[in-house]
Amino acid sequence: MKKIIAAIIFVLAPAISLAGGHSALGGSGTGVRIDLKTIEGISGTHVQVTTNDIWMYENPPAGFPEAMRVTCNYFQVFATGQQPPIGGIGTCQTHDPDGDISLNNGIFQPNGTIAVTIIAGTGKWAALTGAKFQGKTRNSLDGGTVYDFVPVN
Repeated sequence: MKKIIAAIIFVLAPAISLAGGHSALGGSGTGVRIDLKTIEGISGTHVQVTTNDIWMYENPPAGFPEAMRVTCNYFQVFATGQQPPIGGIGTCQTHDPDGDISLNNGIFQPNGTIAVTIIAGTGKWAALTGAKFQGKTRNSLDGGTVYDFVPVN
């Protein structure tokens, strides 16, 4: 089970990126696991992880926050005897200091990254629905992770 948890932490990489020329919102984040659930099957394991994160932007444009709070839920499937997950999704709920929110869905990629899309937002985030980004873990710790993210559109 420790190997499965380590693999989960390795690939957890939420991120944010913005369409429409907002490429300045690349940055980094930290995530701390607050819940872990597993369901053991005969041929594999389903794992659910919830994290509390902080996303920090390197050079946000005027009107965008330098940092914001995020709660993420990840769901992954591991085949029995295999270390990396064979598939997974993540959903992150953001809440910025101005009270604006967004909802982001991600799909884990075979190269260890996560491809995320903003699927809904309010305030400044509303116009960014459909923006895509990619995240990658920089460091994994017991129950935590540090990651980077970049815009892809």
